[in-house]
Amino acid sequence: MVLGLIERGAKLSVAEEIEHRPTGEEYEAAFNYLENDYLFIVQCGRLFERFDTLAKDVQLNFSLRIGAYIHTFTGRAVEKKRGGMVLVEQLSEIQTFNRRQFDRDEIRVPINVFSVPKNETADTGVAPDYEQVISDTTFDISAGGFCIITNKHLDTKHDPDYLAKFALSEKEAFQLPAEIMRRSIYQRTSIGRYDFGFRFIFDTMPEERDRLLRGIVNRKLTTLKR
Repeated sequence: MVLGLIERGAKLSVAEEIEHRPTGEEYEAAFNYLENDYLFIVQCGRLFERFDTLAKDVQLNFSLRIGAYIHTFTGRAVEKKRGGMVLVEQLSEIQTFNRRQFDRDEIRVPINVFSVPKNETADTGVAPDYEQVISDTTFDISAGGFCIITNKHLDTKHDPDYLAKFALSEKEAFQLPAEIMRRSIYQRTSIGRYDFGFRFIFDTMPEERDRLLRGIVNRKLTTLKR
């Protein structure tokens, strides 16, 4: 993947960071056109507004999601242009990831997500000091992870681990450790503005992956019978 293959109007998620630490500033930019191999123009009102106050060491993390693939690279704002445009310099090669080890199904179930303190292993019980950070509905789910689109802003500045609690049926409830693999921000929609992609962590409980797979299959079969 190279900059020249990005289509005009493609939506890029942008997250600011300083010395590899997120600042909490996240927004969306539209790819406009390529000036040369490493310079390109984006349209982004928020970046345009912040340009004059950006610290010199602020790095911009760009991500572009196309189907199951996520393309990421870093850059820096170079110059303001007319009409809310900003010239950006690409600083790193574009890396491409496929995070979908399993097919996602549009299974929408209530889910509660808890923040787990760093250096503490998330277990299958919800400890009293675990902070609930999201209470919403999944957009899709698989044995590999799940997606939530929500209006709830999640502070991912310190990148903690998480514990996801949900049920596929009355008999199939799950409490699984997870980590964030994707963050995107959209213009406000009917279902939400923030898109978070989580990956389940089965390192200490591989049998739960098999149980979750069976639960998803049973859920699909039950839906088809209705």
